[in-house]
Amino acid sequence: MLFQNNIIKRTWPMFIQCAEAHRKPRWLPVAKSKIYRIPKRPEIPEEERLELRRINNNYKTQMRAIRKFYYDEMMKEKSSKASASSEMSQRQEAEEWLQCVEINDKWNAQVALEREERRKKELAAMEEYALARMEAKDRERKEKLAKASEEIRKQKELAKHYITPETLEAAIDHALANPVDYNYAIDLKGNRFVGRETPAVLPKEKVV
Repeated sequence: MLFQNNIIKRTWPMFIQCAEAHRKPRWLPVAKSKIYRIPKRPEIPEEERLELRRINNNYKTQMRAIRKFYYDEMMKEKSSKASASSEMSQRQEAEEWLQCVEINDKWNAQVALEREERRKKELAAMEEYALARMEAKDRERKEKLAKASEEIRKQKELAKHYITPETLEAAIDHALANPVDYNYAIDLKGNRFVGRETPAVLPKEKVV
């Protein structure tokens, strides 16, 4: 254990020793020893100050002239390029316009053909639909006429037994001569029991 501790103590400074140049972070305040310190303003002789101003003015004038020269050159080049590019762009626009017109005409022709085919298909479908409806209506009318004819035929057959003003007296005489008692009963075996007052004599019937 002592040997290991000695080794650690000997090697520990290798990991923590670090010497690097650093600056004070910006967020830290001014040191207390420098709060009220006023730096001394450098004293420059008058001749040196005038010479520095002259040199600075010459530098600014020359740089302004250079910038103006390059600006004029750039504007000339830009104007020449703009004129050339404007002519080229106008020619390109004209060519593109012609191409667009040609493509548009092709599209219009194709759309017109498709529209005409679609209208023909729609017209054929409408004709088929109208024909089917007409056939259905005709079929329905024929069925109604057949039902009406059958009903008329049945009513005509029933009308033969109707009592008319001409046959009224004969029907009354027949009813008085042949009284019928409808007061009867039927048992589970189907036997029919007629009334007691008026005997009913019907053909093909078993009377009990």
